Amino acid sequence: MSNKNSSNAIIFENILFGFGEQIILNDVSFSVKPGETIVLMGGSGTGKSTTLKLVLGLLKPESGHLFVDGENITDFTESKMMAVRKKIGMIFQEGALFDSLNVFENVGFRLFEQGASENDVEHIVRQMLKFVNLEDAIYKMPSELSGGMRRRVGIARALVGKPKIILYDEPTAGLDPPTARTIIELAMKLRDLEGVSSIFVTHRIQDAQQLASEYVTIDEKGEIVVRKDEKAASSRTKFIMLKQGKVIFSGSGRELWESPDPYIKNFLL
Repeated sequence: MSNKNSSNAIIFENILFGFGEQIILNDVSFSVKPGETIVLMGGSGTGKSTTLKLVLGLLKPESGHLFVDGENITDFTESKMMAVRKKIGMIFQEGALFDSLNVFENVGFRLFEQGASENDVEHIVRQMLKFVNLEDAIYKMPSELSGGMRRRVGIARALVGKPKIILYDEPTAGLDPPTARTIIELAMKLRDLEGVSSIFVTHRIQDAQQLASEYVTIDEKGEIVVRKDEKAASSRTKFIMLKQGKVIFSGSGRELWESPDPYIKNFLL
């Protein structure tokens, strides 16, 4: 077993997972360092969403070991996983909002469930909405929001409790390029300013290129700015390509784009 489990946010160690005869993940190993984003790519059915479900403990591996924030969660019971999930924010494709609740109630849902006072909830919700530039939408219903706004509310909700780890499941799917860019910039803000560790599942090459070549910093005026700097971005972002349940590539964005592998070249077209 690994002795590096305490210094990594997530570790997959020789993970095998399948349904019956069908193997989904076959001897998969990789780690996510603190403050690092792992961009997980591959065709449909290659095990990307399964990877996220394993981290959340919604699925259990058949063999191997899985560490989250220094804990070996491989055999954790559901009650033990509840504590682990508090450290994890989950951002879905559609934002996954409760349609009958307004933005304030959606973002504060976990806090209300924990019995927090309305004043405390409002303070935290406003902080989270400020982070995603949606303070003005606090009392709107999901039906009044655009697709991009719904995703941003989903991100605000995932940030409640200041999770150390965030899992993104195709967060830009179906969005137009400018709106998708906004979502990626929020992911970069979390990576570069908050030191959040993440697994980012995407099939969009534009997302991957942006994460590999840009980073967020604060300028001398105290403003948040996005800068192009492949070296700075690549020190915080690594890429993993899955094919038929196996890791066929692990490395930087530049190494991915320069890979001679026919499957990877075809995927990146």
